[in-house]
Amino acid sequence: MKATTYRGLIGLAVISAAMGAFAAGNAPQPSICSRSCWGARSPQATISQMSALNRAVIHHTAQPGDYNTSSQSESAALVRAIQNLHMDTNGWADIGYHFLVDKLGNRFEGRYTSISQKPRGAHDAVNENSFGFNVMGYMHSPYNQQPTTAQRQALYDLIAWKIPDPFTGFGSGIYNGKTTGYICGHRDVGQTACPGDLMYQYIGTNYSGGEARTEVNKRIVGVAVVVDNTDAGFSASSSWWTSTSVSGYYGTNYHTRGTEAVSDPAKWTVTLPSDGTYDVYAWWTSGTNRAPSAPYVITHTGGNTTVNVNQQVNGGQWNLLGTWNFYQGTALRVQLSCWTTSGYYVVADAVKFVKK
Repeated sequence: MKATTYRGLIGLAVISAAMGAFAAGNAPQPSICSRSCWGARSPQATISQMSALNRAVIHHTAQPGDYNTSSQSESAALVRAIQNLHMDTNGWADIGYHFLVDKLGNRFEGRYTSISQKPRGAHDAVNENSFGFNVMGYMHSPYNQQPTTAQRQALYDLIAWKIPDPFTGFGSGIYNGKTTGYICGHRDVGQTACPGDLMYQYIGTNYSGGEARTEVNKRIVGVAVVVDNTDAGFSASSSWWTSTSVSGYYGTNYHTRGTEAVSDPAKWTVTLPSDGTYDVYAWWTSGTNRAPSAPYVITHTGGNTTVNVNQQVNGGQWNLLGTWNFYQGTALRVQLSCWTTSGYYVVADAVKFVKK
């Protein structure tokens, strides 16, 4: 979103460091200079609230003067000037962006109630279930101001905290009538160069990669990925059969087979959104005819680890197998072997990965 030239106002701001509770996005709230911190005007009209929030649209201000700051107080004055432009010249109810970040990494709450609620913005001409995040400066020719590392990292902190679960930064959906990433640049939505080539290089059109999406995802904790035995990620030979004879299964049924000294594992292929450390859980139905030492084989970055569990107990719940590091992407990650003490049954139901 391009702003026209405005006078720099000098003011002293007090940091609002609202560190604390996790938002639905499950990343911690970073320090943010609130509207009272930078001296915002009250909205001049009612701002409606959105029912959902699932997309981060990244902008630059396209004003070289916004980049030339040496303190939070100088940047606060620039944010006040942007608000004046949006309200007095554009005729908007308030500043259009939800959050702004300067080159020093200072974060500013933009539109009224952006920290605590989901106000509809005025940043990309669609403004539907999206928030506008702005990097202050002119990240395009003829000025070619480079978004700093501090600026980009502060931006990613905001996005990971604010956009609710199940957001990870990856993926795409239809927005303004075309396929657009859930993290995108303003240019992906409309006819504009915003957020400039030098910022857009960190976003790109690879909906499964790029610095912005990867860095946002790294910040999100508690992401849970479940693969049930009825999901496409599960596979087993015809020697395994489905059953509902014992209650406590996950979903609609479970797979089972008799123990035997053969290599015939049930397999779970799991798609993880990012590299990281994950707790791995398994679900089974328990009974006296279950294997007392059912061997789960977990494939992680360090190789394979076998965990033997007693499926005669702890049925109908998530049971922790252990914690390991994994690479992002789709891979065979868990297998349940039937090669254990004969005369029993092994149960292959669901597995779950929870990012730490």
